[in-house]
Formats: sequence, C-alpha cells, structure tokens
Amino acid sequence: MDNCEKNLSGNKTVFIVGPTACGKSFIAHELAKKIHNAEIISADSMQVYKHMNIITAKASLEMRWKIPYHLIDYVPFYRTYSVADFYEDAVDVVKQLHDQGKIPIIVGGTGMYVRTLLKGICSAPAADEVFRAEMMYVAENNGSQYLHDKLREVDPVSAELIAHQNVRRVIRALEVNKITGEKFSELKSQWNNPVADNHPVLGKLFLRGVFWTRNLMYERIERRVDEMIEQGLVKEVENLIKFGILKNKYASQALGIKEISAYISKKCDLGSAVNLLKRNTRRFAKRQLTWFGKEEGFNWFLLLNESSFYKVIRKMYDDINI
Repeated sequence: MDNCEKNLSGNKTVFIVGPTACGKSFIAHELAKKIHNAEIISADSMQVYKHMNIITAKASLEMRWKIPYHLIDYVPFYRTYSVADFYEDAVDVVKQLHDQGKIPIIVGGTGMYVRTLLKGICSAPAADEVFRAEMMYVAENNGSQYLHDKLREVDPVSAELIAHQNVRRVIRALEVNKITGEKFSELKSQWNNPVADNHPVLGKLFLRGVFWTRNLMYERIERRVDEMIEQGLVKEVENLIKFGILKNKYASQALGIKEISAYISKKCDLGSAVNLLKRNTRRFAKRQLTWFGKEEGFNWFLLLNESSFYKVIRKMYDDINI
C-alpha cells in the first residue's frame, strides 16, 4: 500500500486556520482524503447554520459524501448557537473520533471557536437578554464609543482589546462585570496560558495556518464574491430574509446579508452591493489574520499559487505521520 494511502492512527487533532477565501477548506478536505481515517469538524460560526450554503461557501454535498463533516448544516438559522455550544459539541465529536481511532481535522476561520477549543471555555455567566437590549439601545442612541467609554471605566484591559465598533463584545464585557462584579479580562485569564503539547482533550496537536500575500488574498476574495453572485447569492439571501434570518442577530451577521439586503430593498444597485461586500470581506480577512497572528503554536504556510496547495498538503501529511 502506498504511504499516502495507509491509515494514520493515534490520539491526534489537526487544526487548519486562516482568513476567508484562503483555501483552508480545500486543504483540509484533500488532507483528510490522504490520511484516510480523518474526518472534518467545521470551526465556522456561520457554516453551522442550515440553508446558508452560498453565503458561507460551504463544502459541496459531493465533498461531504466523500469525507464526513461535522458541525456544518447543524442548526436552523433561527436558533442562537453560542461559543459554549460549539465547545461542547466539538469536544464531543473529537472524543467520538478518537475513540474510533480517527483523526479530527478542525478547519475554520472563527477565531473564538478555535481559541476556546484549544484553551477551554471561560467561566462567564449566562446571557442577560434584558441588559443586552438596554445596552444596545444605549449604543444606538449614543454611539458605540459612548458604550466603549463605559467599559473602559470598569475594565480598561478589555476596553483596550475590544474595538468600540464591536458592540456585541463590548456589551458582553459590560454584562459580565454587571452580573459577577469581576472584570471580563480576568475571567479569561486561562487564555494567557500556553497550549500544552499533549492537550488533555485533543491529544497531540498539529496547529497549521495558511495565508496569501495581501494582493493575492484580495484577488481571491473578489473572485469568490463574483462566483457567489453567479451561483445565486441574491436568491439565497432573499429566501433567508423571507424565512426570518434577520430575527437572529448572530446568523444575520454573516457577510453578505446586510450588503445584498440593501440591493434587495432597492437602497442601492447590485454593483454597489457587490463592491461593498468585497470591501467588507477584505476587512474581515484582515481582522482574521490579526486574530490568528496572536495565537501561539501555529506553523504558517504562505501560498504563492494553486500548486502551493499540494505542497502544503504533503507537508502537513508528513508532519502528522511522524
């Protein structure tokens, strides 16, 4: 049997991260095929929702027939799915796969999902929806900076780490302080600890990231958005709105909902909506790279062209087989 086809076994977990449209999903899929006894766990906070196929660039049904995928098409888009939900579900899947002698490949660009799985869920209190609604009202009437200043008064460390535009995270930090009397930044102190080589839950870790130069990354993003439009993004967003996605404040944050909604409601033409989506996706990719750049322990691969994919896949395979 060829070395590329033999089974790999052991208590191992692979992570493949990177910005949107970088090709990490393709790499994960091809790597799973080579490993032969691997399955994929999505660490994407939007791919978890059903019926959001084009807008989240999910793996095709054909790909999912060939390799088992987990936590993709997992919950209806009207349901709230939290980081804590992901942590619990992902840990369960990892344990099941390890028990079967399989290797989980965790792939995605949601930084909080990845960090939580590696370092654990912080012991923060459950949500206070009344407080959140009140704070959202304050932000809408006084601006995000006003709310951010309130956070700086009670938790300057969190204020330094959370941008004022990220209203949801600012409100969460304020909420934790209100309920517990403690600083959100202190509750997350375990995240400052290094990740153990032999993780107590995940086993031996293989932490990998992929990226492109900025110009090539932006070209890939623009190409992907154009392809999404050709695949029927406008119709998909129309259906999502029709069936109530805007009622879910989490799922409705998916890139493309706001931009294409503006076109659907005739607030702008399609070209303007597409250009806005491209711009916002570029900005999102930049934020993802900033986030993952702060995560220690990851080995990064710079992709230069399409043939680079297979060199990276081979290198990852060899590393896992050591």
